[in-house]
Amino acid sequence: MFHHIVLSVSFWDLNLSEDMKKCLPLTLCTLLALLCAVVKPKVTEEDLFLLSEDRNVPHCFSRQLDTVICYWTDEELLVGDWAGKEDVSYGFYYSYGDRSEVECDIVVQTGHHTLYVCEHDDVVLFNDLNLTVKDKMTNRILRRRKLELEQYVILQPPHDINVVWEDGPQRFWVTWKPPEMDLQFNFKYEVQFWSTEDQHQAGEPPPAPTATPRPTLENSPIPAIIKEVKEVLLPPLKPGLLYQVRVRTSWKYEKPSIWGPWSEAVTFTSPMSPETIGLECFTSDLSQVCCKWDETILDAQFLQVYYAQESPSILKLCENLIHQRECPCLFSARNDSIISVKLNTTLMDGKRGLYYKKPFWLNHVVLPPAPDLHVLHLPGNKLALNWSSPIPHLQKHLMYQIRFTTDKEKSWTTLQVAAGVHKKVISMVSGSSYTLQIRASPSQEEIQGYWSKWSSRVTTKSSSSFVWVTPVIIVTLLILLAAGFGLHCIFPSFYRKLKDKLWPPLPNLHRVLDTFLAEIQKQYQPDATLYEKPLEEAAQTSCLEILCELTLSSESQPASRDYVQLAPSSYQNKERWPNLEPLELNQGLSANDPLPCDLTNQTYLPAGWSSG
Repeated sequence: MFHHIVLSVSFWDLNLSEDMKKCLPLTLCTLLALLCAVVKPKVTEEDLFLLSEDRNVPHCFSRQLDTVICYWTDEELLVGDWAGKEDVSYGFYYSYGDRSEVECDIVVQTGHHTLYVCEHDDVVLFNDLNLTVKDKMTNRILRRRKLELEQYVILQPPHDINVVWEDGPQRFWVTWKPPEMDLQFNFKYEVQFWSTEDQHQAGEPPPAPTATPRPTLENSPIPAIIKEVKEVLLPPLKPGLLYQVRVRTSWKYEKPSIWGPWSEAVTFTSPMSPETIGLECFTSDLSQVCCKWDETILDAQFLQVYYAQESPSILKLCENLIHQRECPCLFSARNDSIISVKLNTTLMDGKRGLYYKKPFWLNHVVLPPAPDLHVLHLPGNKLALNWSSPIPHLQKHLMYQIRFTTDKEKSWTTLQVAAGVHKKVISMVSGSSYTLQIRASPSQEEIQGYWSKWSSRVTTKSSSSFVWVTPVIIVTLLILLAAGFGLHCIFPSFYRKLKDKLWPPLPNLHRVLDTFLAEIQKQYQPDATLYEKPLEEAAQTSCLEILCELTLSSESQPASRDYVQLAPSSYQNKERWPNLEPLELNQGLSANDPLPCDLTNQTYLPAGWSSG
């Protein structure tokens, strides 16, 4: 009570400000917390958990191989006849090998469990540790045990744990540094990882698979144990998830040993697939690499692009934004090492994203520019196509595709052109309009990459199949006219003969008619040959010539017939001539009367006859 009064007077007598007086309770609480931290229990709850698999009593372990701690509880020792006794006074003794026993002072530790603890710094490795617990009152041995301390060394976890990428988008290397100890021993490590966004239960991390240090020991039931292993390759992870990884250490001993505590978990994000945002990297000249993505998909508030070539762990920030619209990230590269690219983003909703491009060689991401296509018409409705290599020093490594369509077709016809070829001839359908395009790609052997864009469209039209006829006819006529004039001027006699043969003179129609009539008169003379009438000859008409001047004889004889009966030329025998009645004229006519005015001399009238 006195001390309390003095303390109270001392605080309030001090000239302290009101703010400082308010802070005094918080300061006292902090001092008490630090004091409790200094008075750390010899056996922690973590130690109890790590040694929970040890079924023998008393339990012993060592930290950093500088001290030995042994402990037990009443429930573990007071069994059988000793069960329920409360007045037992314990004595603890230890020795190494054949050495005499040494008694260790026992400290009772209270808390969740009442523990009897003995701690000493007499550490001897690779010797059997003999333990004995007695009842001091009766000197009766309650428990005896022999153990190898190397099996129960609780080592501190590794430190400086880092997660770095391997040459793949979903594979990571976990690296660390071994526990710091004065003595250098061999350790083995266990790595555990899990996704914080894919847990089935809260609290402790799920039983994730245990990673296997490199190199892998096949069919090993426990993590592979390699001398001084300080890294491990994680199996492929799911893209776009938040992961945590932790590591713990154990003594590399020929017999099973306990694992030390886990390290603090290190958080990392597995990269999302670059295809989700259209992230692509390519080169068009084998010196500059362009990386671009679909900005309509990646709506980022903050974005950074890193690349690495000499070492995957040495990343450089892509700051070249000269061609930001065409190429947001442009950097120089060489073809002597693999290139890695990653993209860090902070999205509009505050979430962070990581996109990782699979490492690549420069000559495996070649994207050539589109070639320039030239066309030339050849005779016979053929089209000559030629182009030049868009990357001159890759002329032998680029192949091409040519596609064309006509105005009568809706689909494209594609032609494959081998690498190194820069011309091709195609046949066209007459009278059709053609549209052609060309693109280039690496041959996918030494040089790999992508197809370029299609070139600009080239449109041309084939000639019709009848177009050449008109020029040929015109040329032929001109040649004939020129030849005709030439013959007339140079060879006039030959020209006249040729003209007579080609264009004979027209006959005199009057002369032809007179000759025809004369020939008819000759056919009807008495010496003419017999005419044989064709069988069943049809009746035909003939012409009758009427002479207008008629005379009567003095003896009043009937007027003589002064006419010529005409017959077709087919009749050759006078005797066979058809017997026709004379044509009777008007009987009222006298000898002195002229013929009617409508009958003139040499008038031909049709007459009919019968062969019967």
